[in-house]
Amino acid sequence: MIPLRVACIGRHGQVAQAIAAAAAGYPSIELHQAGRDGADLTDPMAVEAFILQSRAHLVINAGSYNFVDRAESEEAVAFAVNAEGPRMLARLCRRHGVQLIHMSTDCVFDGAGNEPHDEDETPRPLSAYGRSKLAGEMAVADEYPEAVTTRVCWVFSEFADNFVSKVIEWARAKPVLQIVSDQIGPPTYAPDIAIALLRLARIKVEGVRDVRGLLHLASPEAMSRSDMASAIMAESKRQSGPFAEIEPVTTASFNAPAKRPLNARLSSVRANKLLGLSWTPFGEALERSVAGVLKRTAS
Repeated sequence: MIPLRVACIGRHGQVAQAIAAAAAGYPSIELHQAGRDGADLTDPMAVEAFILQSRAHLVINAGSYNFVDRAESEEAVAFAVNAEGPRMLARLCRRHGVQLIHMSTDCVFDGAGNEPHDEDETPRPLSAYGRSKLAGEMAVADEYPEAVTTRVCWVFSEFADNFVSKVIEWARAKPVLQIVSDQIGPPTYAPDIAIALLRLARIKVEGVRDVRGLLHLASPEAMSRSDMASAIMAESKRQSGPFAEIEPVTTASFNAPAKRPLNARLSSVRANKLLGLSWTPFGEALERSVAGVLKRTAS
C-alpha cells in the first residue's frame, strides 16, 4: 500500500490523540501533528511551514476554539480560530495541492425535531460557537470546494478532557450531580472517529471516489445527557472510581450563556455507506474510556 502522509492540526485534543493512536496501527500512514505552538490557526506562516515540512498528502484540521459558553463573550476570538483559521488553511491546502478534511460540530444546528440531522439540512446555530463553526464550514467550501467537512458530536474517550472525565471529576467533589435530561445526542467514541477520518483520508488521496462537501460522523446510539452521566457513574463505581447520584434537570434551569441544541443527533448514513463504518457499542467504549480516565487522573 502506498504510504500516506497525513498532517494533523491539533495534538492535545481527544480526536487528535485518537488519530495518533489509530495511525500507530497503520504502518502505511506517516502522521505529523502540531498543536497551537507549531501550527496556530491564526498564524498563516506557521501553518504553511507545517504543511510544507510534513510533505503531507492530506491535512486533518482537528484544532478549534471549543469553549462554548466563553464564546458568547469572546466571539471575535472564536471566529478568528474557527472561521478565518479554516479559510486560511483551505487556501493554503489548495495552493499546495494538499487534500483537506476539516472538522465541525452538531452545534451548527438548532436541535429542532426528533430525527437525526443529515448533511442536506439547513444549519441554524443557536450560539456564537455554532455560528463560528458554521462560518468555518462555509469558508472551507468557498476556498476549497474539493475539501471535506466532517461534523461530529458528543465525542468522548479515554483521551483529554471530555464529558466522561468531567463527570468523574465532579463526582470527586459532590455526592449529587445535576445533569440535563432534555438534551439528546449520540455519544460518539473518539477512536471510531479517528478510524473514519483515516479511511476518508486514504479515499481522498487515492482518488478512488470523488468525496467532497459535508459528512456526518456520529454513533447511531442516542441518549440524554443525564442517562449518559448515570452510565458513567455506574461504570466508574464498577471500576472502584468516584460515584455520585445523578439528578436530571432541564436545560433551561441552568441558564448557561450559550444555548445548546436539544436534539444533537446526526445521521451517519452517508458516511457508513461510503466508509464501511462500524461503531463501538456504547457500553464497551465507555468501559475503556472510564478505565483510561481513572488511570490518568488517579491521585
